[in-house]
Amino acid sequence: MNYTSIVTILLLLLSGQNVNSQESTPEPTPVIPIAIEQRYLEGRGLTRLDPSELDGENVTRDEDFTSESYTHAFYAGKIFVAVYEAGPGRVYIDGAVYDEFIQILEGRLILTPDGGDAIEFKQGESLVVPQGYKGYWYMPEKYRELIIINTDYAQTEGGS
Repeated sequence: MNYTSIVTILLLLLSGQNVNSQESTPEPTPVIPIAIEQRYLEGRGLTRLDPSELDGENVTRDEDFTSESYTHAFYAGKIFVAVYEAGPGRVYIDGAVYDEFIQILEGRLILTPDGGDAIEFKQGESLVVPQGYKGYWYMPEKYRELIIINTDYAQTEGGS
């Protein structure tokens, strides 16, 4: 045993820590990647969602938005990853509470920010809706998207 090993053991003993730390250290849980399954991206196997579940203080559905909605969540942690399908319909967002990345898988999305012009996004296009967005979110026909939401930011940075 060399000098450094002896000093390390002495410091551990003096600090009250277990010298045989291997015995008390639990085995770490493996981190496993999560597949984004193609069938969900294609709209197969999604679970029905009541559109009113998305209503809140900052979301108002137009009265004619009665279409069925479907979803599948892949992951919920510091980010939330899901597929969402609905339409046609229109909602008003009064201040998005988080940043959201969107990949449009089917249909069109027309966003009209307060005080701005309508912006249309089509199948295959991507966009980011920043936290704080205020305006209309319109799906003129059946619409499906892959969403990635930064939930951690809204919680830790004092998001609205």
